[in-house]
Amino acid sequence: MAKKLTTSLAGFKERQCTMAIVLDIRSNRKDVSEYPVKARFTIDRRSYYYPIGGSFSKQEFSEICNVQKSKSPKYEEKKRLLECVDKYKEMLVNLNPGHELTLDAVRMVVEGKVASHTQESFIGIWEEIIHNLRTENNGARYTTAEPYESALKSFKKFLWKEDIKGFEVTVEHIKKWEYGMINGGVGRNGEPLKAISSTTRGINLRHCRAVWNECRNRGYLLQTEYPFSNTKKGLVAIPAPASRKEHYLDVDRMTQLYNVFISKSYPSTWSKSYTERAHESLGLFLVQYLGNGFNLVDVGQLTYSQYYFDTERKAFQFHRKKTRGRSTNGSEVIIPIIEPLQKILDEIAAPPTRDGYVFPQVLKGATHERDIRKRVSDENSNIQDRVIKICQEVLHWEVRPSGTWARHSFATNLDHAGISRSYIKESMGHSEAMSVTDRYIATFPLEKQMEYNSKLLNLTPERTITKSDIKKMSKVEMAALLMELMEK
Repeated sequence: MAKKLTTSLAGFKERQCTMAIVLDIRSNRKDVSEYPVKARFTIDRRSYYYPIGGSFSKQEFSEICNVQKSKSPKYEEKKRLLECVDKYKEMLVNLNPGHELTLDAVRMVVEGKVASHTQESFIGIWEEIIHNLRTENNGARYTTAEPYESALKSFKKFLWKEDIKGFEVTVEHIKKWEYGMINGGVGRNGEPLKAISSTTRGINLRHCRAVWNECRNRGYLLQTEYPFSNTKKGLVAIPAPASRKEHYLDVDRMTQLYNVFISKSYPSTWSKSYTERAHESLGLFLVQYLGNGFNLVDVGQLTYSQYYFDTERKAFQFHRKKTRGRSTNGSEVIIPIIEPLQKILDEIAAPPTRDGYVFPQVLKGATHERDIRKRVSDENSNIQDRVIKICQEVLHWEVRPSGTWARHSFATNLDHAGISRSYIKESMGHSEAMSVTDRYIATFPLEKQMEYNSKLLNLTPERTITKSDIKKMSKVEMAALLMELMEK
């Protein structure tokens, strides 16, 4: 019986990584008689092979592994291989102490890229992330790149004196950046740099942290102190996102805005063209509110799908863009078309055509993510400016609502009306993971959705109107009542 050949030279185990010197016999060629010697690193059954020089037959390698006599030429080769084992052991012991190892980090340190690779840098990886987000899947994540780019611009603006090269970035650099964002500073050309809000500072720091983590995943910055912690003193604490609970309009105020839309009670001093644009913008703002608080990018991409016709034009169906990739149901949202919403559709929506856009005026034909982002940003700004003007000059309010107020108002007003939070969460595209059974059962039938969403406005068209009621009405409410009576 032939003696079994030795195929590996005992190495070591550092944390969850096992290392050994092996003969790499992974070849499909039949005429191969010699194989390269490599260092094999294995984590969670995945292996990375690194050539360390030399090639032998299976018999020769086995003899090298088992040789004992120091005067044998094979012993010198064995000694060289064992020195490689010692070298790699020292590398991994010092690699990110106190943390689990990753195969990518092991690869980078073994290949010497942590110390000597000059093609990449902290700034370079940051820019690479931005580029990849802008270009992958035909720009499908174009908007995700923007906060990374804004954060990088801020980083460079406040740290222009530091001239950071390679991966020579430290905790002190991040702390100086944080100080500049809080207190302002002086730019490269002597211009004053303004302090920024806590919210924006938090966004910038979170994206910098993501870049830092990516660098560590690639094997960089492993010996540099991690700069972020909300509990450890001396490190950079990332501010929590600001609360927006006060950024909403209650049902009565939303009803007043709706009445302005229905009655078209705009100042006579406005030009005809501006009045038309303001009317449409108010309608889109109300559509966002009555449409389960959906964002304008979803408004612009809403279509008259088959679902719309299957429900006899009583509901829209779409998948929320912001979270569709992070939800098992694709963040599906059903919008019940309650009567007030239908009245707005009659005014500003396109005529129903199968798969046609409901509000083509939002995107104006844009299809690329970059162009969609630009159109939505411009239209959001227009809507905000015009709705604020309506609030100030028609209703004499001092609030300055934006598109996000529509979403917060939808959630807050239904919650205050006693509607279950499970309905609110599901209707906004925040539903939890679904079981197979859940996919076939409508959690909230359309009739219930109609009932719940009807609480978003305080409209009582069937009640008896008395003289006393009329005397208490504002001009806007009286005009809205007149418009309703004329429609009957």
